[in-house]
Amino acid sequence: MKFIITLSLSVFCCFCTIAQEKEAPERSLLEAPEDWRKELLQLPLGFAPELNYKGIEDVRFSKGWGNKDSEEFFTYTFAWYLDIDPELSSEKLNKELKIYFDGLMNAIGQGRNIPKEKITPTQASLIDDSKSNSFKGEVKIFDVFFTQEVITLNVKVSTSYCKPAKKHIAYFEFSPQGFDHKLWDTMNKIRIPCN
Repeated sequence: MKFIITLSLSVFCCFCTIAQEKEAPERSLLEAPEDWRKELLQLPLGFAPELNYKGIEDVRFSKGWGNKDSEEFFTYTFAWYLDIDPELSSEKLNKELKIYFDGLMNAIGQGRNIPKEKITPTQASLIDDSKSNSFKGEVKIFDVFFTQEVITLNVKVSTSYCKPAKKHIAYFEFSPQGFDHKLWDTMNKIRIPCN
């Protein structure tokens, strides 16, 4: 089983590396738990070029991300460090998460010989949080990595501006676990330094 998980993660990492047209940045931008795996990608993403952002995506995968029996299964975060304000709204996020996950799942699915018609299109449903510059909701994706079934991920998105770096930051958190689960406390402690 560990071999299958390791192989799956290796294929994912290789694809993401190959899919990028530019070199990924060298340094990490998120301060996350030591045992969370990281990936740094250049934007725009090879699997979702329609998301026409320039910058960096810093991804962190929980230790149990690839283990469907773990409470951390498919729990991960990423931050976009962007040159321009993405001007996110719930409507725009719903469209962009669909583009992101449809592109990712179709690209990985193609590499695994999963027929495109089997991959259910993504459904995103986020709403504005009136208390802050953030969004909350869920996204239903077809998991080509592990289960080959539709899974529901709870999602939080927040945005900020880093004045010293002159970068706009969009921070995404995903987990199948409910928002009251302790994993959200861990994700909420991940830091986004502004320098």
